[in-house]
Amino acid sequence: MSCFHRIHGPAPMASARPAASGHDNPSLPVHFRPHSLSAFTATLLFAAAPPAFGEENQLIWSLNPVVVTATRMEIPAIDVPVNTEVITEEQIELSGVTHVGDLLGKYITGHYHRYNGLLAPVGLRGFRTESHGDDIKGHVLLLVDGHRVGTGNAAKINTDRIERIEVTKGPASALYGSAAMGGVINLITKKGEGPLAGTLAAEYGSFQYYKASVSGGGEVSDRVRFHATVSQEGVDDYEGPEFGTVFNTGETKKNIGGNVVFTLDRNHEIRIGGNYADLTGEFPSWESGTYSSYDEDTRKDYDKSHAYADVEYNGDFMDDKLHARTLAYYLRDRNHWRYGADDPELDQAKYTDTTLGVDQQLAWDVTPWNTLLVGFNFEHLEKEGTGVSGGLPAAPYTPNMEYDSQAFFIQGSLDLWDNRVNIIASGRYDRFDVSTLKPTEVTLADFNEREESYSNFSPKLGVGVKFLDERLRLRANVGEGFKSPSADQLSADYTHGTSRYVGNPDLGPETSWSWDVGIDVFHDDVTLKLGYFHTDFEDKIVSASGTLPNGDPIRTWENHGNATIAGFEMNIEWWMGETFGWPVDVSLWSNAAVNTKRDDEETGKDLLYISDYELKSGLIVNWGDWGGQLNHVLVGPQWITNFDTYADEKKGSFDFWDLTVRYEPFDNFQLQASVLNLFDDRVEWARGHLMPERNYRVGVSYNF
Repeated sequence: MSCFHRIHGPAPMASARPAASGHDNPSLPVHFRPHSLSAFTATLLFAAAPPAFGEENQLIWSLNPVVVTATRMEIPAIDVPVNTEVITEEQIELSGVTHVGDLLGKYITGHYHRYNGLLAPVGLRGFRTESHGDDIKGHVLLLVDGHRVGTGNAAKINTDRIERIEVTKGPASALYGSAAMGGVINLITKKGEGPLAGTLAAEYGSFQYYKASVSGGGEVSDRVRFHATVSQEGVDDYEGPEFGTVFNTGETKKNIGGNVVFTLDRNHEIRIGGNYADLTGEFPSWESGTYSSYDEDTRKDYDKSHAYADVEYNGDFMDDKLHARTLAYYLRDRNHWRYGADDPELDQAKYTDTTLGVDQQLAWDVTPWNTLLVGFNFEHLEKEGTGVSGGLPAAPYTPNMEYDSQAFFIQGSLDLWDNRVNIIASGRYDRFDVSTLKPTEVTLADFNEREESYSNFSPKLGVGVKFLDERLRLRANVGEGFKSPSADQLSADYTHGTSRYVGNPDLGPETSWSWDVGIDVFHDDVTLKLGYFHTDFEDKIVSASGTLPNGDPIRTWENHGNATIAGFEMNIEWWMGETFGWPVDVSLWSNAAVNTKRDDEETGKDLLYISDYELKSGLIVNWGDWGGQLNHVLVGPQWITNFDTYADEKKGSFDFWDLTVRYEPFDNFQLQASVLNLFDDRVEWARGHLMPERNYRVGVSYNF
């Protein structure tokens, strides 16, 4: 989605030093492999600003953006065998949506499971983040500036601070560990480039939607730059096509965050960043005996918050041949539901996850054609739960848990035969020490606190070969992904209600072996990427029944279940304005996926929640002071569970169109209008969670 990204004026060349943010400070040294100077791969910083309205059309092509997620280093995309899809800053601004879940649903193929109540797990290649946002239990990993974001609920993450999003499909456990089975989604935030500037913005729309925001940043001096944003938005109950009011769907979101970057000298830089999001609202209550009809009179609400803080150091040593990055981070994710039938406060469940982590990596340019990357990651995660039943303290559904993980990774990169062949091999060893602990307020019966340990090694190999002056590339990858068992699945020992739960210390991680092959064509005005992937998923963790030595029945967990997922993927970008010599800047992008195999090997049936096909496309137009995007999403049929009957059934396809237009009437002022669900289609990412009918938003912003 990003191989052709236009930017104004000359941009600094790419650095090969490790980076979580994907940013280069112009005051830092420029490290560029000699082979990177070929005409086609002369690389421009992808993070530069998109075309501004009213400027002359003096544009430089970025035929090959620098990407960081697939290798943990800043490398031109054409030198990375793994295909990386990028959502650009311009696409974010023209999306008409405000959280990462809806953004990925519009641009990236892969299952999107959007619920009401600000809950949006996201998927890649048949895997997805955990349904309630617990990233430890997910199969796709969300990162921010290179480290875990601490939630799998993409609806919690505001788009205001995001400069771009890199999406790497396929197993990435060889560099990122557990949960990176289907892929990795890296949110790269704004760091404050250029002169000091700011923006005041306000929006209003259907269903009493509103948003107000203040953002700004830039270079305070040669050594200090920053970017920060503050926003609040809200909406009332909305209307669904052919349905009417979807009751109890109002929400309020408050967000504040930013980065400050200190350049100590040309070789050393420190970034301090963070974000806090406070999310409150209501979620629909179902009528008795159904999961598809809402109860207007029963109100349930939630209080969700998410926060992180990080400190990152980047430095160059040994005449710029050794590049170091140190990253320390704090993550906090809270989910608080109130769901009492007569009064929401009477029945509650609250879960809080807190993580402390450190990530260190060193990249050594052994030769101009060989780079060695080594590093480690240590994390401590605490999960705490509390409950209320009938207005009194009660035991939570799950006990408290702790995770201590230690990981070591290594990666070797070879660029051979004048950079015509790129080989990247990596591996990671993860060790986990987990504990199941008593709840802090009301404990569960017969509770025995236990500890267990396990480990896993994940390898990966990728090869890319370029032909015809780098206008054609063949690529292939093979690797393992894994998801760790949860602490209670390994070490539980307690009674909840009438059930005795006992963890299985012999439980192994869920694993997948995946391979993919692809061909990429880079023409003057068109990029076309075609690929095929095949995944063998093994050792799925499922609930099971068992007995203790004394004959008492228990509930436990075991590895049981295999599956196969395979399909084709396509990405295309076409700069139509350049092809036809139009005075208007017109570009077309399209991402497609066709899943040819999604077999449960135990039952012989299709896996649930994997569409037959997906097609996501957009047409972006910029002409003088005007700009806009017409966006189309088509999601094919998929097998689901009907929770009215608890029977599996085929859910039909759906599609929708969105339109966003912006206009700059005079300097510093910009107007923007969006029509979402343009043709009033019935949209259900998840059955029973109907999305809004055609709705409108208008906004104004002032730049200073």
